[in-house]
Amino acid sequence: MTQGQANPRVAAIILNWRAPADTVQCALSAAGLDHENLDIIVCDNASGDSSFEAIQSGLAEQLPAVNQQRVARGMRPFVLAALEASTLAAPPRGDDASRRLWVVQTGRNGGYAAGNNVGARLALAEPDVEYVWILNNDTLVEPDALTKLLERTAQDPTIGICGAKVVYLEKPDRVQSLGGGRFLRGRARCELLGKGTSAEAPVDAAAIEASLSYVNGAAALVRRTLIETVGYMDEGYFLYWEEIDWAVRAAGRFRLGYCDAAKVYHRVGMSIGTSDEGQSSMLSDFYLTRSKFRFLRRHYPALVVLALPNLGRAVLRELRAGRRDRARNLLVAAAGGRYSPG
Repeated sequence: MTQGQANPRVAAIILNWRAPADTVQCALSAAGLDHENLDIIVCDNASGDSSFEAIQSGLAEQLPAVNQQRVARGMRPFVLAALEASTLAAPPRGDDASRRLWVVQTGRNGGYAAGNNVGARLALAEPDVEYVWILNNDTLVEPDALTKLLERTAQDPTIGICGAKVVYLEKPDRVQSLGGGRFLRGRARCELLGKGTSAEAPVDAAAIEASLSYVNGAAALVRRTLIETVGYMDEGYFLYWEEIDWAVRAAGRFRLGYCDAAKVYHRVGMSIGTSDEGQSSMLSDFYLTRSKFRFLRRHYPALVVLALPNLGRAVLRELRAGRRDRARNLLVAAAGGRYSPG
């Protein structure tokens, strides 16, 4: 990195929905990063299951050991604080002697974009925060992952969002995505780059960057200037497709980057039942479908017709299996309706 960029201030944003144990482990993993100038903001989307309290107690129990290690390495300790929804309009200011580790109650379950936006707004209230790093709460990070990502963005100031090599936590020799995915216009769908390939296989990082349509939201380093220029994630999606919507809105002004040396481990879909193998939950299927059609209508309306045959096949498959509720779920989602598990 060039002078003045050697230690940029970064805020990691971790969103929780009824998975406090995973969230604590993710936050502690982030706290062990070798980047000193780091805040961590954990947002609970009104889980209603004592997650907010459980995350606080879990971090309070384990943070002293983490801080001891940080201080021994010449790094500032984290100060743990809890913010209720009623205090978000006037959050406390940070200080130079410590780094923030906040557990924040967002006050509502507004979905992935809304919860992360709460954390990002709190992070960027500090004028010297240059990046936010959005991390899924079912991820763990290599200690140098953030440092490597920052090195890549320092090389190219036009990179607005930078992705990592995301591997499966249970199968760390297999890739979930190299940076993110690409949008296939001819089929009106997305696919992850490198999915299922060996994590040790040589990668042409420049080719990956040229192919990226979006960065995987499991681990996305976002430059402050992109948010100030383009805006925050669109909360209308609730779940899924908000990453590619963000990228499309930023196109022409910012590039998407990829750092092969930055490794993140992902336990896929723990909160909502997304599955890379086997049957997904009805909730996951609903929002995957609803958000896809929302994205197409907003950015590529002519491609909606290409998505209809796949929708029809999925509905027929559910009907033939006797799952009428799942078939109806897909149709309601495509029409932009509300999720109703009954």
